[in-house]
Amino acid sequence: MKDVACEQCGAQYQVQPVLNIKRCSKCGGKLKGAPRAKRSYKSKRKLIKNRRYYAERQASYFGVAMLVGVIIGLIGLLAIFITRVYIAAGIFAAGILLFRKASEKRKIWKKGVRGERKVAKYLNTLPRRFYVFNDVTLPHTKGNLDHIVVGPTGVFAIETKNYLGRFQLNGDDLQIIKKGHLRPLHINPGRQSRYNATGLSKYISAQGITGVRVRPVVTFINKNVDIKMNPQNYDFTYYDTLQVFILKQHGNMDYDKIKKCAFILRKYCAEYSFFE
Repeated sequence: MKDVACEQCGAQYQVQPVLNIKRCSKCGGKLKGAPRAKRSYKSKRKLIKNRRYYAERQASYFGVAMLVGVIIGLIGLLAIFITRVYIAAGIFAAGILLFRKASEKRKIWKKGVRGERKVAKYLNTLPRRFYVFNDVTLPHTKGNLDHIVVGPTGVFAIETKNYLGRFQLNGDDLQIIKKGHLRPLHINPGRQSRYNATGLSKYISAQGITGVRVRPVVTFINKNVDIKMNPQNYDFTYYDTLQVFILKQHGNMDYDKIKKCAFILRKYCAEYSFFE
């Protein structure tokens, strides 16, 4: 079928192309092809970038430190051939040590960046009315929050960990398994997440936005975690089920409050996304 319209009265018809109908049955006016309706496209998430991730900046810093270590090592090596004194050997050793330490730190930070980027990608699949903030540094606070999600189901302070190895989660206690024995982690992700959630809750309240509960969440990239008992004071989930976890919560946050929270957070993050 073909859509046609009368040039005089505007009447529209659907006719078969095989039928040679050229005149309007109402007024006798000439028929022409009717204009097609405009397609409606679904809006996409808009991503605003303010700065680089903190972990990216740290990785770059240790990359520079590696270069400095190489330069110091070369100077020491050159001094050994010229002067043949022990101090030159010390300079060479210091350069090698600096390079190795900086290389180890850089690998750790780069692994952290990959984990945060992966989680951010999944969070950006959240539906309308959900705002996603990545790498947030609030004023007058220590450290940063990896991710903050603000939406109808509430506010979530998310701590991302891209650890290698095997782990056991027993309530709030998360430990690494080494050689068959449980070892405490140097930094407890659950405690870190609760600290960040408390700081975020206080900041939101200080801006005059009341009645907002912030849920602390720990998400792991590595799925090799033996969960004996779920934590009581924070939530634990894997990165690829984070969206489902957020959507199934029973919060009922009104949109005006969502927008207010989003407005006060947008300038303190490395990047944020939302639907236009």
